[in-house]
Amino acid sequence: MDFQKLCTFNTFKRWWSHYGYGENLQDVIEKEFKRTKGITYLDHAATTLYPESLVRDYFQDISMNVYGNPHSHHPSSRLTHDTVERVRYRILQHFNTTPEEYSVIFTSGCTAALKLVAESFPWIPQSESEAGSLFCYFTDSHTSVVGMRGLTSAQGAVALPVSPQEVENRANDEAQGIDVICQTAHLFCYPAQSNFSGRKYPLSHVRGIQTKRLYPACDHQGRWFVLLDAASHVSCSPLNLQECPADFIPVSFYKMFGFPTGLGALIVRNNAAGILKKTYFGGGTAAAYLSGEDYYVPAANISDRFEDGTVSFLDIIAVNHGFEALDRITGGMHNIQQHTFGLARYTYMLLSSVCHGNGRPVAQIYAEGQFESPSTQGAILNFNLKDSHGQIIGYSQVDRMASLYNIHVRTGCFCNTGACQSFLGISNEQIKRNLQAGHVCGDSLDLVEGQPTGSTLCCFFMQVQDWPVGPLGLRYDRSWMVVNGNGVCLSQKRERRLCLIRPEVHLPSNKLLLQASGMDTILVPLENNTQTHTNYRVCQSKVCGDRVETVDCGDEAASWLSDFLGQPCRLIRQSPDFTRDMKKKPIGAATTTSLSLVNEAQYLMINRASVELIQKVMSSRQDDSEGDQLLDTQNVISRFRANLVIAGGEPFEEDNWTHLIIGNTRFVVAGQCGRCQMIGVDQETGGRTKEPLMSLSAYRNGKVTFGVYLTNQLPEGSTETGILSAGSLIQTQSLK
Repeated sequence: MDFQKLCTFNTFKRWWSHYGYGENLQDVIEKEFKRTKGITYLDHAATTLYPESLVRDYFQDISMNVYGNPHSHHPSSRLTHDTVERVRYRILQHFNTTPEEYSVIFTSGCTAALKLVAESFPWIPQSESEAGSLFCYFTDSHTSVVGMRGLTSAQGAVALPVSPQEVENRANDEAQGIDVICQTAHLFCYPAQSNFSGRKYPLSHVRGIQTKRLYPACDHQGRWFVLLDAASHVSCSPLNLQECPADFIPVSFYKMFGFPTGLGALIVRNNAAGILKKTYFGGGTAAAYLSGEDYYVPAANISDRFEDGTVSFLDIIAVNHGFEALDRITGGMHNIQQHTFGLARYTYMLLSSVCHGNGRPVAQIYAEGQFESPSTQGAILNFNLKDSHGQIIGYSQVDRMASLYNIHVRTGCFCNTGACQSFLGISNEQIKRNLQAGHVCGDSLDLVEGQPTGSTLCCFFMQVQDWPVGPLGLRYDRSWMVVNGNGVCLSQKRERRLCLIRPEVHLPSNKLLLQASGMDTILVPLENNTQTHTNYRVCQSKVCGDRVETVDCGDEAASWLSDFLGQPCRLIRQSPDFTRDMKKKPIGAATTTSLSLVNEAQYLMINRASVELIQKVMSSRQDDSEGDQLLDTQNVISRFRANLVIAGGEPFEEDNWTHLIIGNTRFVVAGQCGRCQMIGVDQETGGRTKEPLMSLSAYRNGKVTFGVYLTNQLPEGSTETGILSAGSLIQTQSLK
């Protein structure tokens, strides 16, 4: 098929008859997901998006009915109990089984279900006279599965990682030798679908392990139980427990419905439930116990026995509406599987066909096959992009560029280090070296020594001629932030109208002025006195993962901001009694550096010459700018939101500086500033453009950094270093 013709979506829909759910999908999106207008959401492997009718029907339900604690016996309690039991049955029905065969134990999520099995399984410790229990798991397993070994090893069981090839290579071998009677319990864990690559592993492995026809069960005597990690699989595919009677199946409901979050279940085969033992018992799990004697009888019902305390019954009720919405909108899991697989296969075909002008492929795709069938491949497409020289482009850069186009993707190793190592060719030693280089799970350090490690705060901009310098940087700079009704920091990524607020620090009156078009100016004290103002409450907030102690700036500022931004929010500032240290001490810094509410360092400095160079790049690319107007120098400078702007140097020479002196103030360079889509926000209008990020990325060959971080090089015990003035001379020291 002609590639250009294939690129048209209408061609795809004619080619893949399973696309959609028997009606105009755009109508469904407009009705159920209109909040996603302008967004391409591609992170369903992490959590799917809930349809609006699910939440609407759920809230109507809990608004009309009185649901009480199910451990009581009055009418509202009985209503809750009966509804929860109905949901248990609905879950079993969804997986084609019955209460006679399986039980549903509600947990806080899939991870909690895995932890429950690890804590309750009858592990027999290894000894000189006895082999002991084996805890076996696929190397292509989620972190939460591998993490079970922390509990199993503590109880003396042997953890045995198994590659998928080891099981498959011996799938047709018969067990060797004579199997004597042995009651040692072993547990084999594997994912129905890899959360990294989307590969679907044979569900026949369940019976193969249970009957000891497959490795490692064929080599070890005892009773073999199978835990099938179904969390990734059941989000887009049906699971029939009649065909694969696994003993333990953990699931998370937000991956299926998007709502509720924080609720999962362990589905337990009744024939296997008897081996699970508990040492802790909580409310509702005991048939009888004595407080003055070590006497405890567990509840007879399997679910009651393992659900410590009161279950999250309102969330469980929401699951019922999740099933209703799923069936009503899609017609069932088979239709979802066909629809999502078609989209993944179409994207795979396109991405695997795209090449640079020199013929080199644009993408390195991590998959076992070529998306031949939904029975072997789920709706997950994992890849790294490459430049024209064949070098990997870091996933943080890809994430930034995708965000620029409102495309939401997931990046990193996806809590699956084993699969990440296998596909990317990362050795155990490399993982350890990456950690020493500062890379940890979940960060944005995407390349170490050129190799891939895996597939900001609201700032006020002030322009002044002279300003005092203190131990945290420019005095009062980055001392405030705006938080939403839940106390979460609002940045321009979430709320672009923040840039339309014009703050002004007025030192003579000791006031912060908040000004915006159409709003009356209000005054906020620069120094909050929590002893004389009782409404200035102390609260906890987070900045770039750091917990900071902040002080609320009062109801007047909160009301002003809420009116202007159109949502509940408050103004807070860093508590004067709180000290926040810089995470990494810059090379050459004599003392620990303290920070205000900045991202990473006290100062961000940019070079006007570098700005002007990027402007030239933008001008040369203007034909490809999709209608974006060429930005003037001051507009670009404001978008980078620096608190120091220098002039007179060469473009990007600041990248090589290690130390500098501005006037009489000494600074240490603390690294380069990585940029994201926030530089696309016009600080005058709040509008958003793809520039200058596109041109910056093009010029820097995918290295999206601009500007450098600085910290004060203070004399020991100093609290203030003087004044920074516009026009001051700069002395620099560069790398040798």
